[in-house]
Order: sequence, then structure tokens, then C-alpha cells
Amino acid sequence: MKTQKFTLMLALVICSALAFGQTKKQPDIAGILKSGKLPQNLELKNDLQKFVVTTDHFNTDIFGNFFNKFRIRGEYTRGLPGDSVKWNHVTVAMSMARNAGFAPGTPVGYMENFRYKVSEDMMKPEKFSTFTEHSAYTKNLVWDMMGIEGFAWAYFNELELNKPYKAAMFNGKIDLAGMGSFENKDVILTWTGITQWLNGEYCAVIEFRTMNNPVEYAGEGMSMKGRSHYWGTIWVSVEDKQVEHAVLFEDVVMELQLPGQTTKQVMDATREITYEKVQ
Repeated sequence: MKTQKFTLMLALVICSALAFGQTKKQPDIAGILKSGKLPQNLELKNDLQKFVVTTDHFNTDIFGNFFNKFRIRGEYTRGLPGDSVKWNHVTVAMSMARNAGFAPGTPVGYMENFRYKVSEDMMKPEKFSTFTEHSAYTKNLVWDMMGIEGFAWAYFNELELNKPYKAAMFNGKIDLAGMGSFENKDVILTWTGITQWLNGEYCAVIEFRTMNNPVEYAGEGMSMKGRSHYWGTIWVSVEDKQVEHAVLFEDVVMELQLPGQTTKQVMDATREITYEKVQ
């Protein structure tokens, strides 16, 4: 992704907070739908918010024959002083059986209170100097959350009801902290309606998708090259612009070389990600 585009997205992500104690107004849902546009003067209420982020990885061959699965789970907090965010209680668990449950997971010590400001700097290697084992998974926690928040807010004012929107600022090649690259080819956002979320918050339902994205990665003794399809849905409050919930699905077909192996193998990896707001 080009630096100029990425900086613009981040400027939109880090919005100014509403005045403390301001009472929320009941949104005019009928008026929003009739206009075909989301509220144009809505500011993010950037107070303390906590999410539990769960990513399940399923590794198979290209015919769907199961190898193993991983679960990475952590608590993500945003709205901290200085526009910073942090991670806590991050764990990694593995299972060798498709239908088996996951164990509680092993804590990832270097992620405890891992705090940073959302910016393009979070694509630089030095930001992850403390990351050791499982870093390919834990870095994705950081980058996935940046992506979800970008999709939620960057084009909020431009979206029109049920009209696919080409989110051009997200397209381009992104450096993965010196370990490889990911290229978004054609990100499409579509606002499909308004629903009431489980907590009573009225939310815009924003869908995103992008296909055939080249990806390369090398680290922890392995290397891979492949392509990614990913898509999902974000529920964004039309009352205070906070993300109330999000899901992301990804399918990656790759050529992989594992440590100690002299030949490459073709694999398919799928990811299912859930961002559940808990506060």
C-alpha cells in the first residue's frame, strides 16, 4: 500500500472524541435509509472500548484434507490516552483434530500490554522487535484490527445504500514488517442496510471483499507464496460510529516450504475471525 494512501486511511481512523457526557440522540433510521447516505456529521465516540478478537486457522491440502488448526485469541482495547491501543491475555492453541475443541491456550508473554498508536509505523520491523514465537499469527492481530477499523471508517461518508464502492486507498502493496508483502487488488465496500445489534445499538451493516491478492512471507524458518481471497461484515453504530461487531473470512492457497524440508508443498489455509465487543 502506498504510504500516502495508508496515511490518509489512518488519519480517518483516529477520529476526535465527542464531548464527555454528551447524551446520544436516537438516530432517524427511516431518514437515513430514505436518503441513501449514512450520517455525514457523525463523529466517533472514542472512549474506552474492549473487544475479544478470536482467529481460527484451518490448514488443509487443496482438496480439503485436514492437517491441523490454530486459535489465537486476545483482548484488544482502544480509546486509551494519546489515541493508543493495546493487547492483553493473548493465547495460542493448536488441535490436530478438525472437530475437537481447543484447549485454553498458551499465553503469549510479549503481547501482554503491547501498546501502540495506530499508524503506518506498525508495518515497520522495529515495532515488533519483542515478537518471538508465533509472530506470524500475532502480527496479524495488529494488522487485521487496523484493517477492520479502516474499512469501517475511511469511506463512511461516501457509501450509498446497496451500491458497491471501490475503496481505492486500500489498494496497493503492503510491506509486512520486512518479512514479506501483501497486495490488496480491488477492495469493495458495500453498505447493505441498518440493523439493531444485540446491545440495542443501531448499526450500519458494511460488507467488504477483495479477491486474488498476492501474498509472500518468510519467517521462523518457513517461507510461503500464494494468493488470498478475504471478505466479511462490520456493524458500525450510526449513533456513535463505534464498531460493535465484525467478522472476517479468508482463504489462502499457497506454496509452502517448512523448516527441515527440501521440497515445497501446496496448502490451503482458511481463517475465521470474530471481533466481539465486550465493553
